[in-house]
Amino acid sequence: MLITDALLGEHGVFHLLLQHIEQALPALDSTPILQHELAAFAFALESHARLEDDLLFAALEPRLGLQGGPLSVMRMEHDRITNLLGRIESASSLEEGRAFVTQLIEVCRDHFQKEEQVLSRMSRKFLSEDELMSLGAQWAGRRILFASA
Repeated sequence: MLITDALLGEHGVFHLLLQHIEQALPALDSTPILQHELAAFAFALESHARLEDDLLFAALEPRLGLQGGPLSVMRMEHDRITNLLGRIESASSLEEGRAFVTQLIEVCRDHFQKEEQVLSRMSRKFLSEDELMSLGAQWAGRRILFASA
């Protein structure tokens, strides 16, 4: 399996989870419940970002460079998402938590769209099918490790 296909498949699940969170948000009646609602999503999303960084981005860096450019933007957005997850975790009120969740949903959707429309195509342009397959095998191996941990 190509790593791009694996990561895009994970995006499909994230889109469904974001829709669920968005629909549930108005009914969540306390900060701990809101935080609990996001916990599994946050764990999965951080794992996904780590795999993108460690595997796909690392393979693209020699061809695209480290400074500026699309990988720099993707990493900054990963950092912004991580920051928002932390702010949700430490929210002092339900209103504040809801506001951070709303921002998170918007940032994630925008980020996923960039990865789906730009990064995926760039990956196929700059990496061979064999490289993408090898990275996909590494992704699968790491996913098995995560599942057994």
